[in-house]
Amino acid sequence: MTFFVPLLKQRGYLAQIHLTLCIVGSRKLDEFIHFDYSQQGWHIFAPNLTIYGFDADEEACDRRNQELENQQINWEEKHIPLAVWNQTGTATLYVTKHPGCCSLYPPNSIVVERFHEYAERHKLMGTVEIKTTTLDEYFADHNRSIDFLQLDVQGGELNVLQGAVQLLKQQVLAIESEVNFIELYQNQPLFSEVDSYLRHQEFTLFDFGKRWYAQRQEVPMHSRQHIGQLVWTDAFYFRDLVRLDQNLRFKTPQQILKSACIADILHFYDYALEALGYLTLKYGENPHYNLTDCLVETLEQNPEATRYGVDSIPLVAKLKKLAHP
Repeated sequence: MTFFVPLLKQRGYLAQIHLTLCIVGSRKLDEFIHFDYSQQGWHIFAPNLTIYGFDADEEACDRRNQELENQQINWEEKHIPLAVWNQTGTATLYVTKHPGCCSLYPPNSIVVERFHEYAERHKLMGTVEIKTTTLDEYFADHNRSIDFLQLDVQGGELNVLQGAVQLLKQQVLAIESEVNFIELYQNQPLFSEVDSYLRHQEFTLFDFGKRWYAQRQEVPMHSRQHIGQLVWTDAFYFRDLVRLDQNLRFKTPQQILKSACIADILHFYDYALEALGYLTLKYGENPHYNLTDCLVETLEQNPEATRYGVDSIPLVAKLKKLAHP
C-alpha cells in the first residue's frame, strides 16, 4: 500500500519522472505473487515505468514475457534470459533440486546438510554452462538508466554489484538485495561484504525484510528467544538524499522526488515524507516541487497521523509556514 504517491499522481506531480526498475533473479515471479511488481504498487507510475528482469532460466523468462503480452500492460516490461555477473562471458550454473536455489556458486554441502530446510532444496543435480553479462555492459549498450535495483541471485549479489560500478556511481537510487549470514554456497560473499561495498558507494542501510532461520537436522527443537540460526533476509539500501554531506551529485529535485516515491512504494513512509518535505523546502519556489498541500492532505486522511496530530509534526509545521508566511 502506498501513502503519498497516489495523490502526487492524481495532482500531476509524477508526470515529469520516469522510473526504471531492474530485477536480477526474476524467475521468482513464477513462484511468489509478491515478486510481481504490478502487484506491489509500481504500476501507478505507468506509462512512465520500465521494468527489466534478468534470469538464467530462459523458459521462465519466456513464460513471463508471454504473460505480460496477454495482460496488455501499459508500461514497458521485459525479462531477459541472461545471467548477470561481474564479467561477460560464460560461467558454470550449479543446478539444484529446487530451481530457485540454482547458483553460480556451488552448494555448500558441509553447511546445508546440517539444516533440514535447506539440505534437500540445495541438493546438486548437475551443472550447465551459461552466458553471463554485467549490468554496466548491458545498459551501456541499451542506453538506459536504472533507478531501483533488486537482487536475488543465490549468493552472487556482490558479484552483480561489482559488475554495476558505473550504474551505482551515476544512477541507482535504491537497492533491495538478498543477503546471507551463513555460507549456503561455497565461498559466497556474506552480508558484511555486501554492506561494506554498498556503504563505500554511499548507500545507507535502512532496514531488513523478513528474517529466515534454519533449524538443525539432528536437533528438532529451539528456544522461545531464538527460533534457529539466522540464514538470510532482504536488505534495503537508499541513497540518503536528505543527508547534507553525501550523494551530492544526486541532489537534483527530480532525483529526490524519485527516491521519495521509491521509499513510499517500499513502505518507508517516514523517509518518503522527510524527502518530500526536503524537496519542498529546498525547491518549493518551483510549483512542480512545492508539495505542501499534497503532503498535508495525505496526512490528514490517515487515521494514525491524525491521532498523532498532523500539526504537531515538526516538518509539517515548517511546510505550512513556508506556504503561509
